[in-house]
Amino acid sequence: MEESMKSLYELVAPYDSVSLIGMCKNAGKTTTLNQLIAELKRNGVSFGATSVGRDGESTDLVTNTVKPGIFVYKGTIVATAADLLKYCDTTREILCSTGIYTPMGEIIIFRARTDGFVQIAGPSMTSQLAEVSELIRPYGVDKILIDGALGRKSLCSRKVSQSTILCTGASYHKSMATVVRDTAYTCEILQLPQAPFEVPEELWNQNDMKYIPVTDPEHIVLPQERITPEKVWRRGAENPPEYMVVQGGLTDAMVKTLIMSNTDLKGKKMVLLDGSKILLSSDMYEKLQIKGLRFEVADALQLLGVTINPFSAYGFHFDKDEFMQKMSAAIDVPVYNVRDEYRKSMGELA
Repeated sequence: MEESMKSLYELVAPYDSVSLIGMCKNAGKTTTLNQLIAELKRNGVSFGATSVGRDGESTDLVTNTVKPGIFVYKGTIVATAADLLKYCDTTREILCSTGIYTPMGEIIIFRARTDGFVQIAGPSMTSQLAEVSELIRPYGVDKILIDGALGRKSLCSRKVSQSTILCTGASYHKSMATVVRDTAYTCEILQLPQAPFEVPEELWNQNDMKYIPVTDPEHIVLPQERITPEKVWRRGAENPPEYMVVQGGLTDAMVKTLIMSNTDLKGKKMVLLDGSKILLSSDMYEKLQIKGLRFEVADALQLLGVTINPFSAYGFHFDKDEFMQKMSAAIDVPVYNVRDEYRKSMGELA
């Protein structure tokens, strides 16, 4: 790690919440979380932790490989499912029952009275996760750490956390080029620019209207009937709008007709709620870009950095230096190898 590169602590210092999301299982997310926890401890920052799905188990339940546990320090506030309390080896002070239930029981908030390993699991719904985070805050925490789940980019929504760290690694694909390409694409959609106008919140809940053309950014109104981008932006259309609001996610199937049409997309923009709503493949996204379409969001995300794990759970690994060099060249946020050089500081921090 270069001397000028910020530590993970310096990276997250300006934000009171941070989520960690993985490109795949065994991407090094738990190692990153442990590193961040250790640095917060060293700097005297109190924090609370929760998760989507289950994390902290000694064996990955999907790949059946050994994985690091989540180590917390005395005073840490943890929100986890009741059925997992027996697997937490810290002495605990139960603070509250949340009334939020998961398949592993009700979410319970406790304070660790001793250092130790924990298993954490939280609700799968974004709205419930935000509620759990708010229930943690009154217990004197400076930051909230949210351990994400496979494929849940919605966790980096600002409704859940102010900032995000993306974790990726060799377990994603045996081709380093594929890992770098797909990680770079994920970074791009998570950093889409904010639209220059505000979309009224109630317009995001109009389930019968997927597309809303924006003819007047000061007064966005629902169309009288369902419309499609290829109809509104067809060649020869009179005064076609520059912007179109898209509700929910945008998939390949939804834009296939748009790609195949003779629609003029130069200078046209689609506005989604946030980057997690872009569900397009990188190939389809690139085709739309080539045709001139651009994307913006109503709620811009804050991607802080990317951590890489050159070791795969499937028995192979990448050259760590080459992996670092190629990933750093492909994206415009800091890259950390927490499995190797950066992880060496764990002994000093613990």
